[in-house]
Amino acid sequence: MKRLTGPVSAPAFESLKNLLLQGLYPQALKVSTSLYNPRLTETIYASFLKTGYVLDPFLSTSLISHFSLSGDFSAANQLLRDTYNPDTIVYNALIAGYCRFSQSSPVFDLFHILRQLGLKPDAYTLSSLIKACDNLEQNEIVHGVSIKLGLISSVFLVSGLVENYSKSGCIDGAEKCFEECLVLDSVVFTAMINGYVWNGEFDKGRELFKDMRGFGLQLNEFSLTSVLGALFEVKEGEQIHGFSLKMGLLSGCSTHLNNAVMNMYSRCGGRSDALKVFDEISDPDVVSWTGRIGAAYDAFEAFKIFELCRSSFLEVTEYTLSSVLSAIKGPKLVSNGKQIHALCHKSGHHLVVSISNALISMYGKCGKMVDAQFVFDEMICPDTISWNSLIAGYSENGLISEAIQMFSQMRDSLIQPDKYTIGSIIDAVSNSYSTRRAMQIHSLIIKFGFESDNSILSSLIASYGRCNGISESKKVFAEIDKPNILLLNSMAATLVHANFHFDALELFQKRWSLSLEVDSVIFSLVLKACGMLTNLDLGRAIHSLAFKTGFGQDMFVETAVIDAYCKCGSIDEAEEAFRDISKENLAAWNAILIGYAQQGCSHKVSDMFEKMSETGMRPDEITYLGVLSSCCHAGLVSEAQFYLNSMLELHGVTPSLEHYACVVDLLGRVGLIEQAKRTIDEMPICPDARMWQILLSACSIHGNVDIGIVAAEQLVQLQPENDSAYILLSNLYASAGMWNAVGSLRREMKNRIIYKEPGSSWIQVRGSICHFLSGEALHPDSKNVYKVLQDLTKQMLPLSDSHGDDIIT
Repeated sequence: MKRLTGPVSAPAFESLKNLLLQGLYPQALKVSTSLYNPRLTETIYASFLKTGYVLDPFLSTSLISHFSLSGDFSAANQLLRDTYNPDTIVYNALIAGYCRFSQSSPVFDLFHILRQLGLKPDAYTLSSLIKACDNLEQNEIVHGVSIKLGLISSVFLVSGLVENYSKSGCIDGAEKCFEECLVLDSVVFTAMINGYVWNGEFDKGRELFKDMRGFGLQLNEFSLTSVLGALFEVKEGEQIHGFSLKMGLLSGCSTHLNNAVMNMYSRCGGRSDALKVFDEISDPDVVSWTGRIGAAYDAFEAFKIFELCRSSFLEVTEYTLSSVLSAIKGPKLVSNGKQIHALCHKSGHHLVVSISNALISMYGKCGKMVDAQFVFDEMICPDTISWNSLIAGYSENGLISEAIQMFSQMRDSLIQPDKYTIGSIIDAVSNSYSTRRAMQIHSLIIKFGFESDNSILSSLIASYGRCNGISESKKVFAEIDKPNILLLNSMAATLVHANFHFDALELFQKRWSLSLEVDSVIFSLVLKACGMLTNLDLGRAIHSLAFKTGFGQDMFVETAVIDAYCKCGSIDEAEEAFRDISKENLAAWNAILIGYAQQGCSHKVSDMFEKMSETGMRPDEITYLGVLSSCCHAGLVSEAQFYLNSMLELHGVTPSLEHYACVVDLLGRVGLIEQAKRTIDEMPICPDARMWQILLSACSIHGNVDIGIVAAEQLVQLQPENDSAYILLSNLYASAGMWNAVGSLRREMKNRIIYKEPGSSWIQVRGSICHFLSGEALHPDSKNVYKVLQDLTKQMLPLSDSHGDDIIT
């Protein structure tokens, strides 16, 4: 570090000259330290020694502090050696200097020398040691020394120890240290609240703040800032905001408290309040601008705010860059991300690990994994987060093999995976639909000791479910001693998504019978199961329980109730539930709209869509899916095409495959096969197997052989084992009298070992579910069932105008 050397004023120089002429070298030395001119002090010190003066501890302390401030530790150490009988205060001066420059090794070396000389450390010695601690072990040593010396009651020592324990992730150590402090002080309480917030113990942080108020301790900007980090509900945050205003700590008095209030509102979804707080900051600093970027409506606004921050001539920090990078998502924003990347190179921030990690994550969210890999490869020393970001990027972009390969490389590099690594690789394995890979990750979870981590177990249960390993999901859940609500919801969601609806209901019933905790999530899941089973009575019972337990007003439960009633065919009860919904529940609007579409009430769908616009509700992709489904069921071709062509312009909703599939299905139903094929050819998205199957089915119904063959070829190419392609094409050939083609197709099915899956159906009678397979006679009432079918057939035959050919049944 450069020495602080500045011009000496004339009066000060005259004063020094007079002192030196009088031979008062000790006084001259002390005066020289106030002039912040180390070279002048060195010159006077040399004269001091030549005249035979001995450096006493009092003067030595002043000189050492002076040279330590400028980072000249060579001179400071020489002064220590020159000191006659140095005491603890002298050592404290040098220890504090090293601590100020974050040099922990010399701090602890000097502490050991001090002890060896028989000097007794004081609270100031230990305070510097606490600040110099680099790890948990050093903090524990200092903690032990503090107890041994009887200094643990010192408020600023305790607060420092609590802070170090908390930053090391040892919240138990922080709590123990806090409890050992017998002095009620707001500084110690604030340190402990911060510790809870840093370690995600938000409930404990809020409770301790309440205790702090109960003890009558004085609130200040630091205690209020600390508790703001533990708040996730606007109402609680508004109370702290009110305290701050009442105490006069805002309105320019405390910028960092203003920043904390703004961040709280942004985190709790109160974006407009966050913007108001920012606007009230008279002189926003870079932290304020960083928070404002975090409160941006979208990435475009975030980028604009970032440019305003730079135009204010504030030096952006790594946190500012990370904030704007985290807002950039999607391929449309890649150019903005590249601009930030270039700026990072220009400012040198690209060498900061956290910035490189943010760049990797940004490129991954934009689908640019080549750029993400390039950033990773350029890193000098990537950390665990770097690997996690890259693995997550590959997984999110469907590059499963690359994600697994990077995970293998991470282990080969001797980087220890953490819970987030395991979470990312579980997601990747889930997308591979491989039970074997899921089992491999399961074994690694056990090997790395994560089998007791609830979030990991939750992801593992879901992963097995997605990989068609529902039995393994059940096994994992069964081995958990006391599953909490998170794991219960994960198991229930896995069962529902895998169509094991009875199992999901049974799981809920067991939980309820044991009087264990339930929440709105499990209610919404079991209501969905009721809807899928069309079990109206059970749906009503679950709805009643939701109200009884206070979850009836939850937005997700409201939506699930409406959806269940619609699926059970009770549209009147769905409408009644809809009238009681919370405001701005778009999902509930979508549920009733789709319910109307499923029931064939196209006029009600149109009315509901118009009401949405009148009430200010903005339709989304699901809304349009319901509207297009309604048009499909009602045969409204022109209306469907209007909605498809205008959804992007009117409401900013980009048509997806599902929207195009509805229109293609509609065109096929009404016989406009050529127009349906043209829609597939002209849509900007690559058609999937389902799209070609819809078209093939329409061709089979309307006898369009040419387009049917094209659709069948595309379907078989995408799904070679799909029996529907062969069945539909065979029926199409038969309807056109192409019997040779029918025989050829049957032989191809036989050679490929493709069999038609038997048709199945089920019905609920008096609370029992009866399953039927095509052609079976295992049901105890099968004779009566077939007799009724024969009677119905006899009644239907005279009404039939023509007889079709049954080729494959």
